Amino acid sequence: MTQSTDRVRRASALWMLASLPLIAGIIGLAGCKNSNNGGPSGGSATRLNGGGATFVDPIMQKWSAEYKKAKGVAIDYVKSGSGDGIKGMTNKTLDFGCSDAPMNKKEVEAAMKEGGEVIHIPITMGAVAIVYNLPGVEKLRLSGPVIAEIYMGKIKTWNDKAIADLNPGVKLPDKQIVPVYRAEGSGTTFIFTDYLSKVSPEFAKTIGASKSPKWPNIGTGQSGSDGVAGHVKRNEGCIGYVEVFYSKSFEVPAAVLKNRKGNEVLPTAAATTAAAEAAMKVKPTEEPYSLHEFTFPLTDTDGEQAYPISGMSFLILYKKQPEDKGQALKDFLHWATTEGQKFAEELSYAPLPEDLSKALQKRIDQVELLK
Repeated sequence: MTQSTDRVRRASALWMLASLPLIAGIIGLAGCKNSNNGGPSGGSATRLNGGGATFVDPIMQKWSAEYKKAKGVAIDYVKSGSGDGIKGMTNKTLDFGCSDAPMNKKEVEAAMKEGGEVIHIPITMGAVAIVYNLPGVEKLRLSGPVIAEIYMGKIKTWNDKAIADLNPGVKLPDKQIVPVYRAEGSGTTFIFTDYLSKVSPEFAKTIGASKSPKWPNIGTGQSGSDGVAGHVKRNEGCIGYVEVFYSKSFEVPAAVLKNRKGNEVLPTAAATTAAAEAAMKVKPTEEPYSLHEFTFPLTDTDGEQAYPISGMSFLILYKKQPEDKGQALKDFLHWATTEGQKFAEELSYAPLPEDLSKALQKRIDQVELLK
């Protein structure tokens, strides 16, 4: 072995010894990053998993981005329908579920067996727009009883006298009406059918308010509000119901509805707020709203400018939470029901009334952390 070769080997060995701390540090950092399983242990960021209602998906995605920037906590939300949100929360595959319909008695009983008492926190409010595809008809007027007749399969064509009487001077086509509805269990469907049940005794008797009603042999079912809006946009003669954000984002027109006071209103944030202000003056007496605190039905209220198919969406969680994720979830709820409300109107939602927002802070504080 030459002296030069020996010097090279000794230098290489010294370099490897000096580099060991650096290499170990790099491996350690990579391990921390890859071991993030949602908890705060090991220096990894907290991650909350939620899902359910498509109604709230636009604002949940906005909140997720803004909250991650502000607090460093990741909120993963997957829209799949209110029914899935309740199921996922109940069986604890989700940290929280979102639903536009409060849990009914059967769902509450199932949750009590799995994890105890549940809490409903209203997080946003919005209007359910009646969207349609009728080329040449820029402004369509409808009423609750007429919409009920359409979804019971009794009014079958767009130039039916009942629709024509609401739209004097409008040339309505002699074209078949194709009702579009949600294919999966949906809180938006619950809001829609809750309204129709209030304005049509026959609808209440034959179909009723439900997340998954049994529709007569009419139209077609589509998944998600985006699926309904997309199908209506692509097919002339269709009518459907979606959260108003989807009406705007898919550029499908929304009908003007006649409210309980006889006034014609569009699905706006202001009209949703008017519905909420009227609803909160009355204590709910009918299930499922009467089963929970701070759950108000916003359909068919008597506000002068109230939009008649409005609703609240609720984040649902167990009252008893594991300490790490439970605290993160409480912090997020405090933020979403206060500072986070500033993002509502830009996404076509209505912010929570200030009095309700204040009352919710105490309710959120009642979530118990298990050690």
